[in-house]
Amino acid sequence: METLSLLQRHRRDRHKLLEFIFSAGLIRAPSGDSLDLSNVDLDAISVDYVLECVESDAVFDPSAATKRYTEALDYPVMINSSSRNFYFLVSKTELSGSPPQRSVPQINAKISSSHSSCLTEQPDNLVGRETNKSGVESNINDLAAVGVSSHPVNNAYMLSLNLPTLTTGLSDDDMRETAYEVLVASFILSGGEIRLFEKKKKEKRSRFLKGLRSKRDELNSGSEPEDCHIDLLDVIRVQMEISEAMDVCTKQGLRRFGEKKMHEQTDVPLISLELLGAISRSDVPTERSYKQWHKRQANILEELLMISVDLVSDVHATLGMLLSKLRNIEEWVLNTSPDGRAEILTAIKRYASKFSNMPRKFGIRNETYYWTRSFHFNINLYEKLLCSIFDVLEDGQILEEAEEIIAFLKLTWSTLGIIQKVHDALYAWVLFRQFVRTGEGRLLKYAVVEVQKVVSGKDGEGIEEAYMSSLICSVEAHGSKRFLNLVDAVLFDINKWCHNQLEDYHLHFSQDKLATLESILTLAILCGSHFADEFAEIKYIIPLAGDGTTSILVHSFIEKSIQAAYKRVRNVVDAKSKLEGKHSLTMLGNELKLIAEKECTTFIPLLCRQYPDAGILAAVLLHRLYGEQLDPFLQGVSQFSESIREVLAAANCLERYLSRIVRSVQNCVGSPIINYLHPYQIQQICAPLILQWLHTQHDIILEWTKRAIQIEDWEPLSSQQRQAASIIEVFRIIEETVDQFFNLNLPMDMIHLRSLLIGIVRSLDSYLQYMVNQQVDKHMLYPSPPALTRYKVSINPFAKKRSMEHAFLEEKITKQLNDLTVPTLCVKLNTLHYIRDQLDTLEDSVKQTWELAQSGQIFGTVKQDSSISSESVDELFTIFDDVRRSAIDASDTITDFIGTRVIFWDMRDSFLFSLYQGRVESARFEIFLPLLDGALDYICDLIIETLRDQVVSSIYQASMEGYVWVLLDGGPSRVFSESDVTMMQEDLNVLKDFFIANGQGLPHVIVEKEARLAQQIVDLYALKTNSIIEMLISASEQISYYPESKKPGQRCANGAETLLRVLCHKKDEVASRFLKVHYKLPKSSDYEDVVGKEPALKSSLIEDMLKSNTSFNWTEKGQRGFRMMKKKFQEATFEIPRAPW
Repeated sequence: METLSLLQRHRRDRHKLLEFIFSAGLIRAPSGDSLDLSNVDLDAISVDYVLECVESDAVFDPSAATKRYTEALDYPVMINSSSRNFYFLVSKTELSGSPPQRSVPQINAKISSSHSSCLTEQPDNLVGRETNKSGVESNINDLAAVGVSSHPVNNAYMLSLNLPTLTTGLSDDDMRETAYEVLVASFILSGGEIRLFEKKKKEKRSRFLKGLRSKRDELNSGSEPEDCHIDLLDVIRVQMEISEAMDVCTKQGLRRFGEKKMHEQTDVPLISLELLGAISRSDVPTERSYKQWHKRQANILEELLMISVDLVSDVHATLGMLLSKLRNIEEWVLNTSPDGRAEILTAIKRYASKFSNMPRKFGIRNETYYWTRSFHFNINLYEKLLCSIFDVLEDGQILEEAEEIIAFLKLTWSTLGIIQKVHDALYAWVLFRQFVRTGEGRLLKYAVVEVQKVVSGKDGEGIEEAYMSSLICSVEAHGSKRFLNLVDAVLFDINKWCHNQLEDYHLHFSQDKLATLESILTLAILCGSHFADEFAEIKYIIPLAGDGTTSILVHSFIEKSIQAAYKRVRNVVDAKSKLEGKHSLTMLGNELKLIAEKECTTFIPLLCRQYPDAGILAAVLLHRLYGEQLDPFLQGVSQFSESIREVLAAANCLERYLSRIVRSVQNCVGSPIINYLHPYQIQQICAPLILQWLHTQHDIILEWTKRAIQIEDWEPLSSQQRQAASIIEVFRIIEETVDQFFNLNLPMDMIHLRSLLIGIVRSLDSYLQYMVNQQVDKHMLYPSPPALTRYKVSINPFAKKRSMEHAFLEEKITKQLNDLTVPTLCVKLNTLHYIRDQLDTLEDSVKQTWELAQSGQIFGTVKQDSSISSESVDELFTIFDDVRRSAIDASDTITDFIGTRVIFWDMRDSFLFSLYQGRVESARFEIFLPLLDGALDYICDLIIETLRDQVVSSIYQASMEGYVWVLLDGGPSRVFSESDVTMMQEDLNVLKDFFIANGQGLPHVIVEKEARLAQQIVDLYALKTNSIIEMLISASEQISYYPESKKPGQRCANGAETLLRVLCHKKDEVASRFLKVHYKLPKSSDYEDVVGKEPALKSSLIEDMLKSNTSFNWTEKGQRGFRMMKKKFQEATFEIPRAPW
């Protein structure tokens, strides 16, 4: 629209510049006199030629200038610059490809310059192209590059009614000016009063021009009806671009005509003759304007009077001679007297009146001879008048005065032979053409309303139908001409244009153009009822015989549009696949899926309103088109290469999506179109190939898992992620395999899912087994039990003492224990917990993805009951329970091992070998608890919060076992008197309170449960020796003479072994004599006290704690669980009575 406005401005400016050059005397005429421009068409001369004449002072030759202009039309637009020439081409040369092999076509010798509309010769494209297409479709506009034949959407022939051509060469401007003269004459004859020489500057505005006063407001502001008509006529004049000077001449020339023929019938020849007789050279501003005006009037008379088939030869000759005199402007102006001119005009008027008074052919009121003989001329004029409703500044907008203008134009009906149905058809045609030119959607809606009037309107009387049948136009159909009446020709051409759009709606419409598509579809259906057999050509899928015209039309549109989109994609994909190295079927399947998505989301909802099976038809057709290319490929598939996998995936995705479209249509099963569908045999072909691929992946996952754990150093990944790096790598490999499995996008069954899960379980089982194999039995950490002795103080301090015997660990066990440090064990625990969490996440993810993958039902398959399918999948996933159980068992083993390691290994010197060593009061818990508190803080920083209670509970349990070990297996140096029991009870209470930590530590119930054995043993030491002896005697049948020590955690307080060991450590003469008599136990003073000198292995906990105190960044979170423990410990140790030195 903006381009056309600039072109009009450029044309006016070009006229003015050329007139200035000629009027300034810069151009020399052939005769040396001033140049006569009366016979020069400034629109048809070459500007370059004129400028060359000025520069070279050459003689101007009008014929040479016209020839130069005509020749230049055959070349592209060019700009001359100092460096090079620039050419502006319509096509995109980079996409044009190789030159065609065919011979060059002949150039048309002559191009018709006749115009039958108010529009330009080359209208803009209608509906804009799709702006959001796939990669292939994005370049579809440049179809010349791939050789796809495309129908010209907006060719000029599709925007013309193909009325009989004008023989006298009347231009579009001539017809527009003549139409205005007819309107003025009709207004005058209807009784309207013309006010001459009134120079009013009228504002005009469109509905969308803001800030200007509405003309309608002017027309309805209380003015007289006569004034409103004059104002409206002035609006039309401005819209039709009639100059004020020529308007005054026209009104002045027709003023007397109105007085002579008031309320009488008239016609165009009489109006022209009246103007010729009333307007002289002096009435027109310039001589050139007068000559052009006079020439136009002569051409009109010749066009209308010389076409009569009823003229006899002598009349034809006489009339021709009169018109030749009129045409010779020089003779007419200079040599013909006023009387002679009047005589010639009178003679011509006599013939014109004779034609006007000929009998009416149809008997319609106000009918004249010219209604039928020159209907093409009249129709052309009426089109020009109808075009005045469009804003001259904004072609896509209609003036607010449009309704008044249309009503005002009815004054010309009797002159131009217009009846109501002809008006409706022409009005619809003008609106439709303007929409095609501008793309303004409102114009299309108005056109639909007018077409509905034409189609649904009742047929007129027989005489009107006969009259309309006489208005014959030619139309092009399937390469041949047909002749239709004017109304049918309008409907035919609208229908033809709509079909060209709808038969490739994928190319012409997008999501934001659906309103336009709906209106065009409505037009096609309205017009198609008259021409159903002309366009509804079906090739692939035949609709039912009982389907109505609308269904057949929409069926045809869908089939042809999908075929057109398929051909475009197919040709582009063939070329693109070679460049990208991908199989063409892969790219074709992906692109067809994009077409299907666009069809489903954009077009099917709209098309289904007119044709319920639209979605089924589109899906089946796309499935069939792709299947024609895919079937030969499937027959040759024997391996599972990357290229084959991509093709199968693309085909499967396309088929699944198309099946979803079909299922979304109600009653799709009963549609006969389904019978045209034959599913691809993808599942049968790829099932064994997928299984083979999975077996290969099993081996790959297992190899990578073994490699990851073999190089693991059991360091935490970070302070936030405290699991081992190897398990991250293992799950990454597993997740990549799962993603690859589902990204195959191929049909799968439960066998494939089961195989995938087996591969995952094998990998994790291998990982867990490796961790378990690295563990050592915790009983290896317990110190060797010392020999049983009885309390006896040595009299001879120089007597030789016996040494203790110790058991040494194997080198392999020693190496394993050295590797199983507390930080390593904590990382392993974190890793095991991570495995369980990730396994739950993985299970949920695989289930969801599997459900989505199985949600699409392929054509011809039976969908399983969802509950049965879900139960089957859940049953498959029970295989993960074995991994969970193994992880829990390993976690329990390591948790138990950590507590034993901390107490019996890392703190054996500070706890087992120091507590109560020598005397109770000098070696109490005040030495051990600070180290235990630091160890707990250190471990809590290493372990994740979820596992802290379990680990602390294990340490507490081991602490109680260690305390019992001190009380029962402490060796000859540990003896307890009755007075020591109070301090031992205090120490036990302190240890329990330490782990309870005022309710922020372990639960009270658990603490008491684990401390039960220790409490019972302390209570035994509080008993009298005789009572213990009696208890031992009653339990003596259960113990051998020299009983072996049981491992910690395996004792009971009432057991004979426990009672015996209490007597061994009791500082009492009665107990000593009893043990000497009944068990022959040696004296404690006979043995060296070397319980703390047992060969020790590597213990890194204390060293690591010391390092961490200086280098480790302690966090509040790591210490909060045992802050209260420290406080309780300080309170407890403060209350412990100090032994005197």
